[in-house]
Amino acid sequence: METNLSFRFVKTPGSMPLPPGVARQFKVFGTGQSLEEAPAMVFELDKPHMRGVTSIRIGPQTAWALECRSRSGTGSWELRTDADVSIGQIGGRGPLKQGWQLEVPGSNVQFSLANPDSVAKQTVRTMLGGDTEALVLLADGNPVGTLVRKHRDQAEGKKAGLLSGLKRFVTGRDWVLDIHEPDLSSKIAGQEQQVALAALGLVAIVSLELSTAD
Repeated sequence: METNLSFRFVKTPGSMPLPPGVARQFKVFGTGQSLEEAPAMVFELDKPHMRGVTSIRIGPQTAWALECRSRSGTGSWELRTDADVSIGQIGGRGPLKQGWQLEVPGSNVQFSLANPDSVAKQTVRTMLGGDTEALVLLADGNPVGTLVRKHRDQAEGKKAGLLSGLKRFVTGRDWVLDIHEPDLSSKIAGQEQQVALAALGLVAIVSLELSTAD
């Protein structure tokens, strides 16, 4: 299935030094970006469980914040710009298996990430391509994308083979948020919408990684 908008979350390995006060770091690369380029945004967590304030660097000087507002259950977070303007809220949709939802004031689309078991089977099967470690991205309750782990060579468009298979053991996998709906991609082309959507993906990724083996 064709991808129209994509965010690849590359976690900085624990063996590499992080800036002071940063517990975990994720670099996010946008559609068509090479991993050798500067990332579209960088999330820096002051707490491994995202129960504090996550800094979002967009470019060399702009820093937004994703602040945890509730530590109970699956938690809730508020997204604020560098001008201290609130542009979104992220919260759990109930139990962990239900996923997370994004609320953006003034937006006519509500996004959420849900367990595939809660969505129409045939639609999800087509989108996921058999991947069992994944969430489905919903827009107003309709499946429009996926959050799955992909090998690095998949980002480079390389065909599967013996050498690429061996390389996968070295390069590992990254979480990738893909949107497959072309009409929807054009509606979230702005910076605020894309940062908010990436923040939704990050909340889900951190929760999933902490609940399962890496």
